[in-house]
Amino acid sequence: MAKKNVVYGVKNVSAGVVIYKIPEINIRREFMPGETKNGISFEELEKLTYQAGGRELLANYLQIVDKKVLQDLGVPTEPEYFYTEEKIMNIMKNGTLDEFLDLLDFAPIGRLDLIKKFAVSLPLTDTIKIEHILKKTGFDVSKAIRMDKADKAAEQPVTAPAKGNRRRVAIDEDAAPAPETKQRRTYTKLEEN
Repeated sequence: MAKKNVVYGVKNVSAGVVIYKIPEINIRREFMPGETKNGISFEELEKLTYQAGGRELLANYLQIVDKKVLQDLGVPTEPEYFYTEEKIMNIMKNGTLDEFLDLLDFAPIGRLDLIKKFAVSLPLTDTIKIEHILKKTGFDVSKAIRMDKADKAAEQPVTAPAKGNRRRVAIDEDAAPAPETKQRRTYTKLEEN
């Protein structure tokens, strides 16, 4: 059994904010993505498991590195629970298809959020892995990458032409503007006699 007076580090391993409350001991904690909070007691973690959804938070979105504590709290884990962001990115970029499929099948939900985030930010180029992410999560990586590129392009400021550029076509600045001509909008075939 873990010691009641020992404190642990707890990390948010999802792509979103994780918040929990334990009213009995007047605690509210908010974890930003990737944030680690040190000094969390076993008693607090145990009380969290008694809260609605508390055990799921520990199993899927938060990470306690000490396996013994997880066993004492009754939190089920797979090896993917302990994967760091670097390990997840390495499997996504360099891992075999089987390693990647195991990651998708056994990683906690919070890690799946990271996989989706990393698939866009890397960006992931392996089409087979992209297809498996779509099958597993319903997240279309290719579409998200296109949207991300479009957003970045829209954020780029419009710049004036660089000095020293040469025109490819000569422009006669003294010439009068061309007269406006009317264009037909429809065409009909004339009947022949």
